[in-house]
Amino acid sequence: MRSKKYIFLFLLIGALSAQNDLRFDFGADSLEVNVGETKEIEIKLLNDKNKLVDNPFYVYGQRKNLSVLPRISESGGKVKVTVKAHNPGRLVLTTQTVTVKRDDRVRGSLVINVPYPPIEKVAFSQTPSKLYTNTTTNLSAKVTDQAGLDRTAGTPVAYKSSDESIASFDELNNLITKKAGRITVSATAEGVSQSLKIKVVKNPARSVSISTNGVDEIRTGDVLRVSAKAVSGSRSFDDVPVYYSFTGKAEYGEFGLPASAQITSDGRFVAETAGMYTVSASAGGYSAQKTIKVVPRNVNRKVKLVGHGLITNVLTSDLWVWPGIGKHKGKDFAVTGTWGSNG
Repeated sequence: MRSKKYIFLFLLIGALSAQNDLRFDFGADSLEVNVGETKEIEIKLLNDKNKLVDNPFYVYGQRKNLSVLPRISESGGKVKVTVKAHNPGRLVLTTQTVTVKRDDRVRGSLVINVPYPPIEKVAFSQTPSKLYTNTTTNLSAKVTDQAGLDRTAGTPVAYKSSDESIASFDELNNLITKKAGRITVSATAEGVSQSLKIKVVKNPARSVSISTNGVDEIRTGDVLRVSAKAVSGSRSFDDVPVYYSFTGKAEYGEFGLPASAQITSDGRFVAETAGMYTVSASAGGYSAQKTIKVVPRNVNRKVKLVGHGLITNVLTSDLWVWPGIGKHKGKDFAVTGTWGSNG
């Protein structure tokens, strides 16, 4: 019996040693490929004597960044694959032997460096030819390289106004107008730029009108349309930008949560918590306010326990329940699981 144990242990150590002696040969320590370019690589599975090992293996790249064909070797311990780079960066080509047991797998990797293509185009998100004084306009630019990739997020862009006494940029790429005049603004990234000529005229606003069509009380979750315009006497100006904001206090008693609400740039207001809110609209240095009372929605019903369900095949941490609509009205549905456990 003892001799059988020794033989088994010897075979086990031998098998592990054989696996440890295997390695992948890519022909180089790293490779450089341009975006959109394809290159052919021969990959070999070798033993400690640099002999080919006839064991199939997988080849795969990073999803959406590096594609590989074919993705598995056929026989003979080697394969020629074609790799194609779709995005720049330090990418990795990975190999892995096909084995019955997970612990017996041999893995390898090749670093593939994909340089960033040169910048080809810088384009303003908006191209206004006329702006009013005392306004703020976001002129963030989109940066595109020669491969057609959007490089806006990682590329520094320099914004400049030809006369900062008329208008200037803040740190968030907003152009703030100060007085009437003509300017040229530019956005530059890696030597590529776009310029825009803008005429700044005096803001005609002398007051702001605000309306909610007579509504001064809504429920939580209701969307209230707030309408505001810049006016001067009996005239109103549709092209003068109006900026919305709000303040509020939630009704949560002594230990209250902060008021939670939102108002969009076109004046749609919605509150998540009940309380008193003041919506403000400003234009050309003038503003108007409207106070809105938000009451609880009070939509609730008793829950009736109708049974138990045991989920044993996946980990669970979330339970989402919702009512059916349309032809499923009158029924309730539920799903459980986690983000990583096949929920």
